[in-house]
Amino acid sequence: MSRKSLLFMALFAAGLLSAGSSVYAISGAGAIALEFPIGARYNALGEAGTALSQDATAMWWNPGGLAFATDVHSGRIHAMQSKLVPDLADDIAIYWGGYVGRKWGGSLGFNLTYLSMGEQLATSDDGTPGENFTSNMWAAGVVYGTRLSPNLGFGIGFKFFRDNLAPDNVLQDKQGGSGSTFAVDAGVLWKVPSLKSNFAVAISNLGPNITHVDADQSDPLPRKITFGAARSLMHSEATSLLFVADMLVPLLSWDDAADDYGLGLDFGEKEWGVGLEWSYVQSLFIRLGYKKGTGQIEDMTWGLGMHMGRWVGQNITFGFASVPQAKGLKNVNRFSIGYDF
Repeated sequence: MSRKSLLFMALFAAGLLSAGSSVYAISGAGAIALEFPIGARYNALGEAGTALSQDATAMWWNPGGLAFATDVHSGRIHAMQSKLVPDLADDIAIYWGGYVGRKWGGSLGFNLTYLSMGEQLATSDDGTPGENFTSNMWAAGVVYGTRLSPNLGFGIGFKFFRDNLAPDNVLQDKQGGSGSTFAVDAGVLWKVPSLKSNFAVAISNLGPNITHVDADQSDPLPRKITFGAARSLMHSEATSLLFVADMLVPLLSWDDAADDYGLGLDFGEKEWGVGLEWSYVQSLFIRLGYKKGTGQIEDMTWGLGMHMGRWVGQNITFGFASVPQAKGLKNVNRFSIGYDF
């Protein structure tokens, strides 16, 4: 087996793609493409954004935030790209794109996630090399958010997920190389102007297990509940300072009787992130954060942002974030671009 094939097997066996690149890595879960936080801004802030995201990325963080996404702008677009293990393989990367617009008295959004897992080499039991093949995962979603009151937003979303790990003809049993399922997300975001704060809770990836061979060998989705808070610490015409924090608790608990994961809170696997964002005239942004997750993840995050409206008269935003991986691996870079109209 080639070095690259060995790498591919090791990444999935150890959960490195999720545990290494994201604070939101839920052990025991499949469908890892659903776990990578979206948006360079929130990645830089300790991978926290449940109470802060109110743009197109709210479709990932908290559908409740989508209720406020089109207050000023009638349409918003966001895209993100990130290589996941650049020091080990150059063709494993996550891509995300989303659009949100005004509809039905609220905000309606569509998004697509694509995880490229690169090219692999099939080998027989005796080590004879076979054909090359590519592996990927993708998810398509639709999300709607609306206000229940002037300061309370609620949202709900539906997504379809599919993975294509390997063509069936290269597998020993000639089956199980692909699988699909669906999931529901929901959340609320509450703004408290008197406290200059937002509070939020979101539930993500509630859906049937993903099955490749049979139900006994299926994998649960990365079900989770996330609690978030954000507070403005300082705001003037020239500068501002914002604090954000998230705590995630997996909705996966091991059931000994069923010998499988069930629906329940697992506080032993909880994860959290905090961050600070400083801005200059709401055009230049410096972001710092700290995250603590699974897989020996406990480190700083940081990033930069720019809003181009002051210079080009268009609501174009750029974002960069650097987030830690598993111990011994280099940081991962995330790049985002957004446009509001």
